[in-house]
Amino acid sequence: VFRGKRRFSLGIFSFVDGVSEVKKGESLTAFFTLKSDQEFLKDHFADFPVMPGVLQLESLRDAASRLLNETAGTSKLYRLESAGAVKYGQFVKPRDHLKIFVRFVRQEQQSSHFQGRIDLVDGDKPLGRVVLADFSLVPVN
Repeated sequence: VFRGKRRFSLGIFSFVDGVSEVKKGESLTAFFTLKSDQEFLKDHFADFPVMPGVLQLESLRDAASRLLNETAGTSKLYRLESAGAVKYGQFVKPRDHLKIFVRFVRQEQQSSHFQGRIDLVDGDKPLGRVVLADFSLVPVN
C-alpha cells in the first residue's frame, strides 16, 4: 500500500522495494535502496547517516514474511520471534542498493525458521556483506 512518499506493508514500514526471485517454500530474493530522505536518518546519525541494524533485521523479516505468504497464498502478518548468530558488516548509507536473501530452514509449531543475508550491491556485483542472521517468525494474532 502506498501513501504519499512513504511505503507501508500492511500498515508497517517496508524496507523491501521489490522481489526479484521466489522459490516457494524455499527462498526469496528481494532488493531495497536506502533513500536519503528516510526520516530515521536524521537521528541515526546526523553527521554520518546509516541504516540502523534493527531495520536491517526488519528487511529480513519483511522478505521472509513475503516468502511465507507467497508459498501459502495468504496475506498474514508475521513478527520477529527471535534472531541469533547476527553478524553485521558494511554500513548502509543513503543511495546504497541492497540485495536481501532469505532461506526457509524449518517449521516448528507456529515458528518459521530462516537464514538471511543482506549484501551491498552495484547491479549484480556484490560490494560487501551487510548482515547475516538466523531468525524465526511467528504469525501476529
